[in-house]
Amino acid sequence: MGCQASGNGTIFNEALKLRIPALEDLPRIELRQLRYFLAVAEELNFTRAAERMGIAQPPLSQQILSLESQLRAKLFTRSRRQVKLTKEGEALQVYARRIINTTMLAAESVRAIANGLTGHLAVGAVCSAIHSLIPELLPKFHELHPGVKLHLQEMTVLEQQRALREERIDIAILREPMAASEFSTRKLFEEPFVAAVPRSSPLARLNRISLEQLAREPLVQVYRSSNEEYSDLMFEGLRATGRKLNIAHEASDMQALLGLVGAGFGHSLVPASLQNIQISTVKYIPLSESVKGSTLTLAWNSESVTPVMEHFIAVTEALMESFTPVDIFGRVPQPALGNALLKKAG
Repeated sequence: MGCQASGNGTIFNEALKLRIPALEDLPRIELRQLRYFLAVAEELNFTRAAERMGIAQPPLSQQILSLESQLRAKLFTRSRRQVKLTKEGEALQVYARRIINTTMLAAESVRAIANGLTGHLAVGAVCSAIHSLIPELLPKFHELHPGVKLHLQEMTVLEQQRALREERIDIAILREPMAASEFSTRKLFEEPFVAAVPRSSPLARLNRISLEQLAREPLVQVYRSSNEEYSDLMFEGLRATGRKLNIAHEASDMQALLGLVGAGFGHSLVPASLQNIQISTVKYIPLSESVKGSTLTLAWNSESVTPVMEHFIAVTEALMESFTPVDIFGRVPQPALGNALLKKAG
């Protein structure tokens, strides 16, 4: 097997040697020469062509002579009265236009990518962001950068952190607190928690719920393994009551949590923006007391920043100037930090 590979390699090398003289024999045409040639071919006058290209006539004529020498062909017939393309010149004119046009398209494409005008952007987002921030953010970004193809995935905080490290997503929209500190972040806004209770629960008849009342009920919590810090934050106010909490069930994400609440398996606390997800068997109720809220945050790997990512971050920050998430009661969650948080975060 090893001998066969060696033999194939030898044959390939020999074939390459045979091709090298032919490659070396190719004319080394410069784009500048083709542009000069096209100017003369279109003007059929060396003086006007030189003026059009912004150079003196002798250098232009010299470049045409050099091109003819490279191609070993006469491109123009010249007389005192007129300049005409030869058959060879007519043939080159077709290809020269294609080459110049292709070069311009290639340059425009590269510049567009370098400037973040085209490309791809993979965004991960937690469930609540998809139902609150995303519907306003993505249309705004697409309006300003229509050449960028967006890829959106709903992911938990832990999944987004892993995806950022593995460069499967470019930007994460997640909730703090989070253990990972290796990412660059921009805090977007903070929103309060509200109670999510089964419609079948006696608490569903209330207009407001105290932490003491909720702490007595069976509870549904996000897996601590999914985001230990966020899971602790959810029930921080309930633990402050001093009661031993009855964590009846756990869920991998907020959608699953709402499913368990709706099925009557327990009560929970969720960010206010999740009230945009209306489930007939779940009722959202404000808390009587004030508890520490949850902060929605933008995160990315600072070592892999692209122009497209920079544009997305800038559009998100600009949106925060006026973005105020509103709950189903028509109130702005307090505190709605918006731009103040952005300035604080730097």
